[in-house]
Amino acid sequence: MRPALIGSGKDALINMIDTQKLSKEGQGDAALMFFATLNQRGHPDFFSAYRVTPGGEKLKNEVVRCMYKAHFVPAVYNHANVPAKIYGTIIFRVVDGKPHLRIFLNQEMSELKRESDFIGPQAIALPGHVYERIQYPRGPWASEDKPGIVEVSLSVDASGELKDVQVLKEMPPGHNFGALMIKAIRQSTYLPAFRNGKPVDSTTHFHMTLSPGRR
Repeated sequence: MRPALIGSGKDALINMIDTQKLSKEGQGDAALMFFATLNQRGHPDFFSAYRVTPGGEKLKNEVVRCMYKAHFVPAVYNHANVPAKIYGTIIFRVVDGKPHLRIFLNQEMSELKRESDFIGPQAIALPGHVYERIQYPRGPWASEDKPGIVEVSLSVDASGELKDVQVLKEMPPGHNFGALMIKAIRQSTYLPAFRNGKPVDSTTHFHMTLSPGRR
């Protein structure tokens, strides 16, 4: 088994984002988190960018421009390519007048600070397995500038077995968003976290947002 990866070809997201353009447009240091569903060919079917740092709209727009054209290395389970859900973080910095871009497939602050080679667990879809479709609530409480947010703690062992999942924060409360997310998580199949190319036990955290116009 292998998690989905950013890749390194000309159509990899890391190589498609135009850092020189961002720098010329005045984009300063910025970061955002993202969620994407990838099909078994490694192409994004859905993408959402959120938790954009103040002043990071140019970075977000450039990521949105490139994401659906990008190609990821697909996840592998039992020697076959499988669809996967990935969570990640994109960080743009200007150092000594030169732009620098890093993309991480995790949302752990401790790992991001170290810029470690850590990939969070990825939910995958197995051929022939029926997954119940979860209909998340929508309403006027969620908007583009004030989305519904749920933060989840996920524990998965090195074999990919889900050990524990907890909702840590749900804003605004009272819309059943967190409970529905737990239901979706518990019915999923997982690839474990990977560190330095090897599967490891992990407890990770990720944020999911819900707003009518999210992309």
